Amino acid sequence: MNAYSVLRYSSSVDDDLGILIFLGAGVLVLIGIVFFGVLSSRRKKAATQRTFTVRQQIIGEQPFLASSDLDASDRRQEELFRETYPIGGSLVLNLVDAEGAWAEREVHVSRIGRSLRAGWPQARIGLTAYFREWENTEFPAVFPVKGTDRITTVELDEGGVTASDDRNAVVWSAQWSALLFSNGSDIVLGDGTGKTIRFDHPDGHPALEELLIKYGTLKQMHF
Repeated sequence: MNAYSVLRYSSSVDDDLGILIFLGAGVLVLIGIVFFGVLSSRRKKAATQRTFTVRQQIIGEQPFLASSDLDASDRRQEELFRETYPIGGSLVLNLVDAEGAWAEREVHVSRIGRSLRAGWPQARIGLTAYFREWENTEFPAVFPVKGTDRITTVELDEGGVTASDDRNAVVWSAQWSALLFSNGSDIVLGDGTGKTIRFDHPDGHPALEELLIKYGTLKQMHF
């Protein structure tokens, strides 16, 4: 073996060794990511402390409790929210009475709503506790909108949601038990059969989105 061959062989060995070291480091990084990911997931599942905060809000005369944003994958925090506000459970809120004075009132949790929140493309959700004392008091309700299929009106009643065009012809409808919604920059509604409609948020009508969150079922249909 001449000197040139020895040098070429040595260079090849060095290159192969460098590649092996690089690949080995990459494997270690991947193992570390998986390990800490599993560890973090186990900690989340075993969590006993709430990481979310809750604030009382109101639309019209109806109060509700809304959580801070939660990671959509953090099921344990959602469990803790539902344990804190169980369906049928009672709590006392400080509300304005008929005379305009603040007074304590006992209320009872009737349902928990789930909604999409900010943070795209990393989805985050919000949880909301609603109360039996205001169940179905919002209906009937009609909102002007601008959406697909020439939809101009969305009407909500105790049965569900109906969307109509500018000629008052029904374009789409769904019962609450089948209604799927996705709230983002606009609203997407589904009926479980694959047929969807979408429309922009109507100006000055935050109640429409809140009613869909309260009585519908969240399904991410935006992306």
